[in-house]
Amino acid sequence: MRRLTSTHWFRVGLASVSAAGILTALFALAGHSEISVTLQSALVHAAGMTVLVSLTMPWLRRCVEGQPAPLGWGLKIAALLPLAVVGTVLACGVITLLGFRPREPFWTCFGHDLSICVLITLTLGISMGLYDAQRRRLDAVTAALRERELEHERARKMALEARLASLEARLQPHFMFNTLNAISALIQDNPEEAERTIERLAALLRFALDATERGLVPLDHELKIVTDYVEIERTRFGERLTYAIDVDPEAAGCAVPPLAIQTLVENAIKHAITPRLDGGRLRVEATVRGDQVRLSVWDDGPGFRPDAIRAGHGLDNLRGRLAARFGADASLEIGRRDGGTLVTVALPRAGLS
Repeated sequence: MRRLTSTHWFRVGLASVSAAGILTALFALAGHSEISVTLQSALVHAAGMTVLVSLTMPWLRRCVEGQPAPLGWGLKIAALLPLAVVGTVLACGVITLLGFRPREPFWTCFGHDLSICVLITLTLGISMGLYDAQRRRLDAVTAALRERELEHERARKMALEARLASLEARLQPHFMFNTLNAISALIQDNPEEAERTIERLAALLRFALDATERGLVPLDHELKIVTDYVEIERTRFGERLTYAIDVDPEAAGCAVPPLAIQTLVENAIKHAITPRLDGGRLRVEATVRGDQVRLSVWDDGPGFRPDAIRAGHGLDNLRGRLAARFGADASLEIGRRDGGTLVTVALPRAGLS
C-alpha cells in the first residue's frame, strides 16, 4: 500500500489553505464581512495544522509501524489531539494579533475554536483510519487474486507437461514398435482386431493431445481411454494381462483429471506385468466416500520402491497435477492390499458444469 509522506500531507494542507484563501477573498469582495472573518480564521487554522501535521505525521507513522491497523490509527488519533490543541493556541494567537476578531478575547477565541478543531481532528483521523482499512482489504484481495492467477498458470503448465509426458510415453519407439508389430500380425490372422487396435491407438493419441484443453473430463470418458490402453497392451501380452473395471454407481457422474487413471494403469503394467513371465492381474476401481471420489488401481505384483518414481514422469507428474489443481484436497497414496499393490487417487467429488 502506498504510504502518505510529509509531502503528501503538506499537499493536503496546502489544498485546504488555498480553498480557505479563495473563499475568504470571494466573500470579502461580495461584502459578507462576518463570513469573511470566519473563513480568515479557518485559513489560519488550516495553515497551522498543515505545518504541524506535515512535520509530525511521518515520525508518528514510524513510531506505530508494525502495530495492528485499529491500534495504529488509534495511537495516531490520540497523538493528533494534542496537535489540535497546540494548533488552536497558535492559530488563536495569530488571529488575535492580526485583529481578525477584535471584539473577542484570546481565551474566548481559543475555547470556541478548540472544540471545532478537536471535532475536525477526530473526523479526519477516523476517516483516514477507515480509508487505510479499506486499502488494506483491497491489497489483500488483490494479492489473493494474483495468487489464484499464479495457481491457475501453474495448473495449466502442469497439464501441458502431463500432455507432453503422456505423448512421450505413447510415442516411445518400443511402444509404437510393439503396437505396430502386433497390428501387423493381426492383419493376417484377425483383420477385424487389427482395425479395432488401430482405432484404439488413434483414440488414445487424440485424447492425449486434447488433454491440455480439458480441466476435468467425465469419468466414463477416462475409463474408455483406460480400456483402449489396456486392450492395446493386451495385443502385446495376450493372456498374461487380465483386468477388471469396477465403478461405483455414485461415481459414474463424477469428473476427473484427464489421464489420471490411465497413469495409474500404466504404472501397474510397468511394475506388475512387464517384468513377470506369467504376467499378472490388475483391477480399476472408482468409489465415492463422502465428498471424495477415490480412483484406485490394484495389481498383484511385488510392488515398487518410492525411488522408482521418476521426477516429472508418471506418478510424480500426476501428484504435481493434483496439487496444482486441488491443493491439499487431493492426494495420491501407495499401499498394499490382498498381497498386491494399491495406488489410490483421492480428490474432491465434482461434476461437470
